[in-house]
Amino acid sequence: MPDDKLKNLRNELDLIDIELQNLLTRRADISLEVKKVKQDGEMKLKPGREAQILRALMERHQGSFPKPQLIRIWREILSASLQAQGNVSVAVYAPENGDEESWGYVAATREHFGAYTQIVAHPTQRRVIEAILEDECPIGVLPLPQRQEDNPWWRHLAVQGNATKGGGASAPARIIARLPFAAPLGEHGHATGNALECLVIAKSDADPSGEDGTYIVFDLGEDIPATRIDARIAENNMTGSVVTVWHDAQAPERWLQLIRVDGFISPDDAKLDRLAEGLSDHLNQATILGSYAVPLGANVLAARDT
Repeated sequence: MPDDKLKNLRNELDLIDIELQNLLTRRADISLEVKKVKQDGEMKLKPGREAQILRALMERHQGSFPKPQLIRIWREILSASLQAQGNVSVAVYAPENGDEESWGYVAATREHFGAYTQIVAHPTQRRVIEAILEDECPIGVLPLPQRQEDNPWWRHLAVQGNATKGGGASAPARIIARLPFAAPLGEHGHATGNALECLVIAKSDADPSGEDGTYIVFDLGEDIPATRIDARIAENNMTGSVVTVWHDAQAPERWLQLIRVDGFISPDDAKLDRLAEGLSDHLNQATILGSYAVPLGANVLAARDT
């Protein structure tokens, strides 16, 4: 009798496997139809849409199947759909110093873009940006901005991110996602699988997910205290703060302040104009570097229904 029950259960699992495979095949066919419907036929990155899919997945999930593994499966499905629309490769910052950074950003990329996505490692952050501008790769992965960086990569996107090495014009690279999206962070910015926190850049526009963050750069003519900028953010009923400041020693009149605020803000959003009010005498330019979907919290991933 136990053997019969075991056989029946295994048969049921086999039927479920067949059904899953058929559904995945159908999903892949629809992804190809999506490509045909697009007028330009080009690959479109939609990290906001993907974030919505994963959040909905977590909201409706019930049962004993662990959520982190469920998201891992869906990330591979989403990555396969993206690959079906065009060959995808990712330029990743991987310094040749032998420490955790040399593979931490690669780990974050693998977790998000799939095990079979081509990764092209570059030893410098500037080289990753060049790979995007020169259309060597459609996607780039760079470290999360930190305070007191001597040569921060984000300044290139704000000042000269739209020029190729040969001096030709290029569409600007912008921030479109933040990784890891679905791995609770532990000490020192590590996530499950030892991925490091990082940002994704591409020439495509970021799309809102409903829960986002935005990076803005104020190009100022003098050193304005960060507390003054933070006050402007609060006065406009926004949540955020100055992340870091970079001063161009070759151009004393240029001070770049990197700001992160909650919410999705586009370049033509009136919020940007209101935020810049009162700084007109010092402001050279305000640039939206891009937005990203806020990653899932540890509380969402840890919950497990039985």
